[in-house]
Amino acid sequence: MMVKDPARLARYLKRKKKALLLTGALCDEIAFDGTRLLDLAADIAKKLGVPVAATGNTPLGLKERGVEQVKKMWLAEVVNYLRYPWQDSVSPQKPDLLIFIGYSPEVARRFVTAVTDADTVVLGNTYIEEATCSLPDANFAGWRDSLSKLAEALGSA
Repeated sequence: MMVKDPARLARYLKRKKKALLLTGALCDEIAFDGTRLLDLAADIAKKLGVPVAATGNTPLGLKERGVEQVKKMWLAEVVNYLRYPWQDSVSPQKPDLLIFIGYSPEVARRFVTAVTDADTVVLGNTYIEEATCSLPDANFAGWRDSLSKLAEALGSA
């Protein structure tokens, strides 16, 4: 489902009590006029109070930004763990929601289609039809605005 209203998406995310944020390598590579995608990912993680499975080189940057529950993991590990009794220390409970940020559309699409035991949200600039929820297609300015509005709505949701 395409979600154009960041406030609506914030309400949905807040209702999920066992979410896990997955941060990809693009979090370290993309910046919007001085704001890094990693800054927005950290803000979202803190406002939701969710653990982070950090892929790429994002763990250190997330910890530097005050995210407390961070574990370096491979994305495929998380998807695979969902198929079996949850045993990983990044999250005390098996997540019912995976939130993807910092992944190319191709990678996000591949992994959300592999997830069968949880909802998926893709916070990218390309609509991913296979996800439970996804932001719409947007240029970088529109994407930044959607993420900023989402983070703002999470603070007040």
